[in-house]
Amino acid sequence: MSKKSEKSKSDSNKKNKHIIFGALLAVALLALAAGLVLFIPSKNFTVAFYKVGDRQRQGITQVIEKIAAEKGISVVFNQYDSEKSLNSQLYLSKKPNLIFTPSGFAVQDAIENSSKKAALSADFTQGFTSSIRSAVLTKDEKITAIPVLSSHFESDIETQEFRNSSVKQINTWTDVEKFMREQKRKKESPMIFAGGDPEFFLTFIGAFAESIDGISAYTDAVKIFADNAKSFNPVKIAVQLCDEPNSPLANSVKLLKSWYGQGLIHRGAFSLKMNDVEAFASSRLSSVSFMTLEAHRDFAQSTISRFTSIYFPSEYGANSRVFTGNIYYAVPMKASKATEGMLSSLLSTEYQEALSRSTGIAPVLAQCRTPDKQADDARYWIAATTAPLPGLANEIFLTAEQKKQLSAEIASRIKN
Repeated sequence: MSKKSEKSKSDSNKKNKHIIFGALLAVALLALAAGLVLFIPSKNFTVAFYKVGDRQRQGITQVIEKIAAEKGISVVFNQYDSEKSLNSQLYLSKKPNLIFTPSGFAVQDAIENSSKKAALSADFTQGFTSSIRSAVLTKDEKITAIPVLSSHFESDIETQEFRNSSVKQINTWTDVEKFMREQKRKKESPMIFAGGDPEFFLTFIGAFAESIDGISAYTDAVKIFADNAKSFNPVKIAVQLCDEPNSPLANSVKLLKSWYGQGLIHRGAFSLKMNDVEAFASSRLSSVSFMTLEAHRDFAQSTISRFTSIYFPSEYGANSRVFTGNIYYAVPMKASKATEGMLSSLLSTEYQEALSRSTGIAPVLAQCRTPDKQADDARYWIAATTAPLPGLANEIFLTAEQKKQLSAEIASRIKN
C-alpha cells in the first residue's frame, strides 16, 4: 500500500472519530436538557378547575389573567374531568398551584392532596361576612381552603302573576301551594323544575328537606349517603331516605307527591332539563320554578326578568335556616409566594367586584359592590344565616350513572 493511501485512510479514521464524538456529545447534551426539564421547576403558575361551570370558570380565568399580567406571571390553566373523582386525577398528575372547586367532597379531596406547607394564615379572611368566615376550612389554625365566591339555590315566582293573585306574601310552602292553586285555573301545571337532571334533582330534594324539616333532615340524609358510599345500592339508599320511620326525605316526598297528584307539578317535570324549564318560562306556561344562581344567569334576560327570586320558603325563621348553594373555594396546593400573592389579589375589593361581575355570582367580602340584585341577594341570604350547604349531589362522589339511578328511585316515589 502506498504512503498516500495510508495517509488517506488515517485521515478518514480521524474524521470518523470526530463524527462519533460529536454525535455522542449531542446525545449527552440532549439528555442533560431533558434532565433539566424534568428536575427544574416550571416557571408557569398553574391553576386548575374541578366541577366549576363554564361561565364561572371563564370568569375566574379572565380575572386571574388580568392579575397575572400585572404581576408578570405566566399562568397555565387546566380542567379536571368532573365525571371522575378528583382524588383519582390528582394522584396521577403533577399538582397545580391552585385548584378552584365547589364545596362538598371536591374541596375535601383537594385538601387531602395539597401540601401541608401550602396552608395560609388567618389574615386572608379579613373583610369576610361572618357566615363566609365560618365556611373557611382550616387545620392546625392554618387555612387549607378559602372561599372566593358564593351562590344560592332559589325559588322563582312569576312576578306579574303573583301581583295579580290574592296571595300577599310567600314565606311558607303553604303560601306557595295557595298561589299554585290559583295559577292552576290559568295554567295546566304551574310548577316546573329540571327533574331530568339528576344532579339538580338531588340538590333540590335536599334543599326542600331542609326547608321543611330543618337542617337535621339534611344531615341525616348525608349520613345515609356516606354509610352507603362503598356499596352503592340505589334501592336501599332510597328506602332509607324516603320509606322508613323518620326517613329524612319522607315529608318532602309526601308533599311533592301530593302536588304532583293534583297536577300542580307538571307531569313531565322528572324528564326535563334546565333548557326545558327556560322554554316553559319563556312561553308563560309555568309560574313557579327552582334553580341555582348559576342557572339563573344562563336564562335569557327577557325571560328571567319576569320572575322574582326568593330563598326556599319555610315555617322556620331565617336564623334557623341553612340555605343550599355552592361556595367556590381556592385550595393552595403548593407553598409559594406567587400563590399567596394571587389569593391576596383575588380577595381584594377590586378583584372581588371583578369576580362577581364576570361569574354572575356573589363575592365573599361584606363590603364591596355587586353587579345586580341577584348577586347581592345571594350574599345577603348567606350573611343572614350561616355557611350554605353544598347540596346532596355534592356531599359524596357519585358517578353520573349512580346519580341517575338514585334520582330515579326517589322520583318514582313522588310520581307513583
